Amino acid sequence: MSVIIVETAAEQPLTDQYLDAADQILLPCFEVRNVNWIYSLLSLDRHRMICAFEAPDAESLRESYRRVGLPSRPIWAGDRIQPEANAPQPDSKVRHVMEGTYLPLSETDWKDISRKLLLYCAEYGIAWVQSYISLDRTQVIYELNAPDIAPLQDIEQKLGIPIDRVWSANVLYA
Repeated sequence: MSVIIVETAAEQPLTDQYLDAADQILLPCFEVRNVNWIYSLLSLDRHRMICAFEAPDAESLRESYRRVGLPSRPIWAGDRIQPEANAPQPDSKVRHVMEGTYLPLSETDWKDISRKLLLYCAEYGIAWVQSYISLDRTQVIYELNAPDIAPLQDIEQKLGIPIDRVWSANVLYA
């Protein structure tokens, strides 16, 4: 099974009714295609959502979304990277999310970005929860627990790490 990320950006807030209706039509397709929903991150303004799945491949999710007529969205396979066992565990249903798009990252580039980010996080009392990096190493999602979002919004300027978006999210589980 692979880790698959589905990104949703909406002009109108994603209501509970919309999310419930989407679940009702997607779940049967997911079951047929052996797709397992892990959890979702829904922005506090409800305009952005990232869902993490386990599935045979990204095409299984693309086909599910096409079959039920939901709008096309970025869907990509990636690796989940988590702290070592003794690292702090998530302590909140609210997380802060940073998203970055890069030219393909080499292993050295990835380690350098991670090292800089973890040192910065430690300095500001920010706990790294986990990250996802696309298999082609061009997309990265960082999940963090932070006292507030302000120090995360400064990371690009202070560390030179390109960040597309920084936002706060509620964690949704089944």
